Amino acid sequence: MIIILIILSAYMAVLLRHQYKPMPSGTDYESPVYHVAPQDVEFFYDLRYKDENGKIVFEESIYPQIFRAIKSARSSVLTDMFLYNSDHAVDIQDPEHRPNTRALTELLCAKGEQGLDVLLITDEINNFYDSYESPILKKARSHNVKTVITRLDRLRDSNFFYSAWYRLFVGWIPLQGPAILWHPFGHPERRITFLSFLRSLNFKANHRKVLVVDSNYAIITSANPHDPSSLHCNIAFSIKGDFAKEVKYAEHAVAAFSGCMVPGFMRNPPAYPHSVDEESLVPGSDRYHVQLLTEKKVKDWLLREIQHTAKGELIMLAALYLTDRQVIQEIKEAAVRGAEIRIILDSSEHAFGLKKYGIPNKHASLDFYRDPCFGRNLNVRWYKTHGEQFHSKIAAFKRRNSFVVLGGSSNFTKKNLNNYNLEMGLRIVTSSQSSLCDDVTGYFERLWMNRQREYTLDYELLKDENRLKYILYRIQEATGMCTY
Repeated sequence: MIIILIILSAYMAVLLRHQYKPMPSGTDYESPVYHVAPQDVEFFYDLRYKDENGKIVFEESIYPQIFRAIKSARSSVLTDMFLYNSDHAVDIQDPEHRPNTRALTELLCAKGEQGLDVLLITDEINNFYDSYESPILKKARSHNVKTVITRLDRLRDSNFFYSAWYRLFVGWIPLQGPAILWHPFGHPERRITFLSFLRSLNFKANHRKVLVVDSNYAIITSANPHDPSSLHCNIAFSIKGDFAKEVKYAEHAVAAFSGCMVPGFMRNPPAYPHSVDEESLVPGSDRYHVQLLTEKKVKDWLLREIQHTAKGELIMLAALYLTDRQVIQEIKEAAVRGAEIRIILDSSEHAFGLKKYGIPNKHASLDFYRDPCFGRNLNVRWYKTHGEQFHSKIAAFKRRNSFVVLGGSSNFTKKNLNNYNLEMGLRIVTSSQSSLCDDVTGYFERLWMNRQREYTLDYELLKDENRLKYILYRIQEATGMCTY
């Protein structure tokens, strides 16, 4: 009995410690506001749909822009990408998949050979938690590219019941042994170790997707370079100027806690002239007001913007996942206040060619469907996918005189918004007459109104009221026993 009590006490101590421990220095970060000229901010996106003849069309702009930016680099390139591999099962290989991983690697290697300072940060999933050496990262290192695998154990535990057991009984064992298990991504030539498989069940990630070139140009996106993800619908923002140094600071912080101290890294954020006074934030200013947000700061601002949306104002969200209970509740309360709310969701039916059975979006969205405001000023539509995912992560707020947009890597889930995964996004405040407002609103209206093509479907067409699936979603969201 004493031994059991000791083990249970140790288990609870580990669980609580890694639920509430301090975040690594430089994470959960909110930058000061930068005043950026309109011509230095760009919104762009990828879309996949069928044309009038039934042929699938892929409008692609994100990775072509990323590749152009790297080619233009003169002194440095920094990128942090979550899924940075070409792994997929043979039976789901699509001839239309773009070789983005290889193309990105070739460009980074070329810049490394030219003597530029090139830093590549990525997630443990790309060597499947030390099961093997990633050939892509090996090639990058051989061409003077500094590579960093994020130390995920430094992050808080989202799958806390499992992770406490893992840390107590397994995590201290070296991740070695025979690679005998099938690769979860279905790669036909690779195997993984049993201990690496156990490590993967912690369900944590460096989920960022970002590029910084020459410390004065940054792209923050929802798009991975991962080849089987290359046909997904995504969004991105690019920012020119000193704001890029904030992104670089946030990325150097990840490298530092992962064991790679970057020369010149500052423990404190950069101190550039970007003070803000109330006059400068008056709607109608000819400057955009831009902030970098990481981890839970994304949620803090998302909730704040929803709470500040009043009757007659418009909330637009487009997301791969929308499951966070606080976010859902605040959206419903905004609807009660009279705000108009339009939500476009992925139907959670496909992931890398595999069937997903609608969890979580079809069941999380039932909370909207059952709300008295649904069908009036609160509405949900499904993006009509064709084997890919609607992978965007963006929220926009259109008010009488101002427009606010948040976008980046963060899904609207507990795991992504509550200091578990590493995430990066930005918040931009502009006038409701700005070109950025026109661009983002035009994106939403194109999809919502099905302008010229059929992009989205009525909620009723894919609705799933299966009670057991709803309960499963609620358990997964509460416990972290899921990948979303």
